[in-house]
Amino acid sequence: MEQEFYLPVLSHYENDNGWSGSRGLLCYEIEKPQEGTMHVVIWQGPFCRKYARQEGEETFPVSEEGIAAMRTWLLDQAAAMNAHPPRTAEECRAYYEELTNGEPKPEG
Repeated sequence: MEQEFYLPVLSHYENDNGWSGSRGLLCYEIEKPQEGTMHVVIWQGPFCRKYARQEGEETFPVSEEGIAAMRTWLLDQAAAMNAHPPRTAEECRAYYEELTNGEPKPEG
């Protein structure tokens, strides 16, 4: 049985709200709508978007049809990402260190 995949209703986005979530290995962020469109960015965990390698992005209209198309796209991306083995801890750490130049996280 397919697990339910929740996305907020149209009024959520019409009120300038974004959304983020995950499905298996796929992590995603739907940015606050701008100029009638919703921009979606995807990556593979375990890190947050700021420290992760972006795997794809797409833009959809703020409409019922746009939400349906975005849901389909996210499910397709999740299926593709989940069909491959997750990155190893070493691969994740190497990318993180490359991104941060090996510097420790700032205090505060």
